[in-house]
Amino acid sequence: MAKEKNILGLEKASQLAKTGGLFLRSILSSKKRIVIALIVLFVIGIGGARFISSRVGQTASAKSVSQPVNRSFEFTALNNQGKPVIQKIKVTATTVEKTNQVLVKDQTFVAKNNKTFLILQLDLKNDATIPLNILPGDLVRLTVNGDEENKFAPDLHNNLVYVAAISTKPDRIGFVIPQDAKEFKLYVGELDGKKEEIPIKLPS
Repeated sequence: MAKEKNILGLEKASQLAKTGGLFLRSILSSKKRIVIALIVLFVIGIGGARFISSRVGQTASAKSVSQPVNRSFEFTALNNQGKPVIQKIKVTATTVEKTNQVLVKDQTFVAKNNKTFLILQLDLKNDATIPLNILPGDLVRLTVNGDEENKFAPDLHNNLVYVAAISTKPDRIGFVIPQDAKEFKLYVGELDGKKEEIPIKLPS
């Protein structure tokens, strides 16, 4: 009997030892997982900070000069199929800006290779009681540094722009230009109509 008790006691002790070992390994494993998780979070934090700093740095380095224009024109509006209708849309060129950065659909584009952007801000006014459309990119051309032989269409523009009834909608068009260009001329008018000229001077 004593021998059997000793055997049972040894088995229990062995089981307790195994359980204790498993518990200890579990604790150590948990600690390792916590440490690894903290390291991963630390690394992600550093990476995120670098990314944010980079984006902030790019935005802060924007260089721009602007000039008021304040010229208004009336153009034939278009329906949803792009066909002319009897109603008109009043287009006001408010300001022109020369800048090395432009935001398009929440993404910042930076000019490179000795180029920059010329951005023309517009207000599109629809006084009609029905929604109308217009194609601002077809209405403006640009010459640079007195070169009247070459008229440039906008590089940045929306296509058919929807303007709600009895409302004014801000819009813009943009041109990629030489960085050192100073003198510009905007030609505003229908493709097959008379153009009005707007001279612009901005420092390089």
